[in-house]
Amino acid sequence: MRSWLITCVISLSACGAPPPPISAPAATTADAEPWLTSLDRDHPLVGKIWDVKASAFVDLNKAAARAATARFVLLGEKHDNADHHRLQARLLTELVKDGRHPAVVLEMLEIEQQPAVDSYLAQSGATAAGFGAALGWEKTSWPPFADYQPIFEVALKNKLPLKAGNIAQADAKALVRQGVVALPSERAQQLRLDRELSPDLQGPLLDELRASHCGQLPESLLGPMALAQRARDAQMARVLESSSAADGAVLIAGGGHARLDRGAPYYLAIDEPSATVVSFVFREVRHADAQPQSYSADEGPFDYVWFTPRSSDDDPCASFKKR
Repeated sequence: MRSWLITCVISLSACGAPPPPISAPAATTADAEPWLTSLDRDHPLVGKIWDVKASAFVDLNKAAARAATARFVLLGEKHDNADHHRLQARLLTELVKDGRHPAVVLEMLEIEQQPAVDSYLAQSGATAAGFGAALGWEKTSWPPFADYQPIFEVALKNKLPLKAGNIAQADAKALVRQGVVALPSERAQQLRLDRELSPDLQGPLLDELRASHCGQLPESLLGPMALAQRARDAQMARVLESSSAADGAVLIAGGGHARLDRGAPYYLAIDEPSATVVSFVFREVRHADAQPQSYSADEGPFDYVWFTPRSSDDDPCASFKKR
C-alpha cells in the first residue's frame, strides 16, 4: 500500500531462550541460501516451506510442482523484505522450468500504467534494470526498485507478460473519502463494491486494519479503508482473469491480497469458481517462535508459508506514536 495507507506489521515476539529445535526434511530450501536480510538467519524455520493443509514441511520442488498445476498462483509478500522478492522470482523461475509462461500481475503498478509498461517492453533495448526508471518507480512510496528487480529479470528473460494490477491511487483515495459513490456505478459493480462482505469476513478485515495501523486510526475511517482494500483485491482478480490465457497468471502483492478467504481469491472464486488457485505467503520469523502452525494461524488462510529472516526490528508503530 502507499504511504497514505500505511500497513504496519506488529510483531508479537517474546524474548528469552532460543527457539526449540523442530523437525524438518533432510533437504530444505535453506541450504546455501544467500539471504539478503540478516535478523534470525539461524532460526530453525528460516528457508523452510510449510504446507498448511498437510501440516508438514515440503521442499521447493514439491511446492512448485503443485503451483504449476494451478491457473492462478498468488505470492504474498512483506513489501520491505528484499528476500521475499528474490524468492518470488525463484518460484517464478520454477514455473517457467515446468513449461509455464504465466502473466505476472503486480500490485505495485496501477492499471493506468499499462500503456507505459507495454511501450517500454516493446523497445528493443528494454531491460529489467531500466524498467523502474521507465515507469517512475522511485517517485512512488514502494520500496526501492532494486528489491523487486529479480522478478522483472525473470519476466523479461522469459518474455512473460507484465500486467499492472492495482486500481489508481486517486480512486483508492476517493473511496476512502467518499465511499462507493466516488466511482461510477458500473465501475463499482465491476469491483463488486455494490455488495457487502459477510460479517465473518468484514469483521476480521476491520480488525486487521485497526491492528496494522497500531490502533491509531479513527474507527470511522476503518470502514472506508476496508472498502479501498476490497477494491484493490477485486481489481487484481480482474487483471488475473483477463491475463491468464492458457498459461495462467502469477500475482505479486502484499500478503493480505493473497489470502484465500477475503483477498483476491475471494473475487476469483466469484468470477471463476472452477479455477485452481495456489497461494503462498512469505513470512518473517519471530525470534522465539519455531512452531509453523502458529504462523499460519496468525497470517490467515494460505496454501504455503515460506519462512525468511526479518528485515528489521524497528518498531512499526513508531511513526504513529510520533504523531
